This record gives sequence, C-alpha cells and structure tokens, in this order.
Amino acid sequence: MSDTESVLYFLEAKIMKVIICDDEKSTCSELEEIILKYAREKSVPLVTEVFYSGDTLLDYLKREKINILFLDIELPGKDGVMVGKYIREVLEEENIFLVYISSKENYALQLFQNRPFDFLVKPIEQAKIYHVLDNIYRISGKNCVGFEFQAQNSTYRISYKDILYFQSTGRKINIVMKKEVKTFYGKLNEVEERLPENVFLRIHKSYLVNKSYVKEFTYEWVKMLNGDVLNISKINRADVRRKILESAANEFKNV
Repeated sequence: MSDTESVLYFLEAKIMKVIICDDEKSTCSELEEIILKYAREKSVPLVTEVFYSGDTLLDYLKREKINILFLDIELPGKDGVMVGKYIREVLEEENIFLVYISSKENYALQLFQNRPFDFLVKPIEQAKIYHVLDNIYRISGKNCVGFEFQAQNSTYRISYKDILYFQSTGRKINIVMKKEVKTFYGKLNEVEERLPENVFLRIHKSYLVNKSYVKEFTYEWVKMLNGDVLNISKINRADVRRKILESAANEFKNV
C-alpha cells in the first residue's frame, strides 16, 4: 500500500483494534474495562486484546495489524522501549497510535525516537484514557485530516501523519513521504499557511518538517525518519530547537 493510499487506512477499518500490554493483570483489566466503557458510551466500534509480555506482543504484531497500543514500559524480557523501537524501525509501522503507560515519569528522552502519541502515569484514570482516545479519534484518518493539492489534473489528499516533510525546489513543492514523493507547483509560504502549527515546523526557506518524524537534531540540522538530513537556516536555529524540545516535552506531559 502506497503512502498516498494509506490515508484510507482508518476509513476502511470499520473496527479499531486496541492492544493492551502490561505485566500487571490488574492494570490490564482496569484499562480494558475503561476502553470498552468508552466504546459503549461513544458508540465507536473497537475490539481489545491483552498481552502480559513484550515478547508475546511482538510475535502477534509480526502477523497482525493494530490501531492503538497501550504499552507498559517496565516489562519482563523485551521492555516497552524495545517493543516501541521494533514497531517503528523493524516493522516500519507508523500508523499505530503508541501510548506508553508507566509508574515513573523519567522516560522522556528514552522514548523520543519511538514517537509515542502520549504518555500516561499510573495509576490509570478514566478521564485521562478518555482524553487520549478522544484525541486519537479526532486526528486519525477517520476524519481524513490531511493536505490537499492538485497535480496532473487530479486532486490528492495526503494524511498529515504520512508526510515527513515538504521541500521547495524552484516553483515545485515535493511532499516527501516514507516510500514515495509527490510533486506539485506551488509556494512553500502558501503551503505553510495551510498547515497546523502544532504538527509542522519551518526550519529553512526550503523545508517544512513534520515534528513527529524528526529522529535526531542538532543546532544546524535535523535528521528525519527516512534518514534525510535537512539544514536549519541560521535565523531559525534557536526557534527550531525550542519548538522541537517543547513538542517532545508536551508528548510526555501527564494530561
């Protein structure tokens, strides 16, 4: 499936598959009960499955597709950090909403490269789970949130979550995704005005990047998920560093 087609991923999936992985059975039961209650109250179709170790979860993920993963960090065998890294780097799966859960709060730097959607601190609270699920349903492909453009007499819409970055080359704009690039005529300033500020960041006159897919960064450049290294203009360096760090901190804020 191409990245352009993946905008339909959630539209075609009638039922969201939610996985819970925690070695504490009481936590799993409590979390599953809250999620199923949410589904009943919101009238959204979903199914849940529970795992108690990272190893059994990985075996399952090698053969099954899922939508949402609530993942404990402190697991026997392969812990949550290792599982998250495997999901993103080996399975190359970016469509999973990864929500970490832990009794500790000091994991932000370790989890950054796994691109989690949220981070929750135990004990589990219903209001926080509801908030996470509301956000997932709001921004997922079910709402078809994406960038629309015209090229070769056709109109395309690409989900924001599938776009790594925009690149301006002369009069053309390249939309760089994980496995393909789409090109159309336009100006990067006009593209920037149409994008959500909390998702995309202008780092250079030629680049607009999706903050979620910045794998590494220094004062002078950012390295994207696909390995592309993009220069940060001198005038933007302080602002870019501040916004990337703020974005990382917000991901782990216990809301």
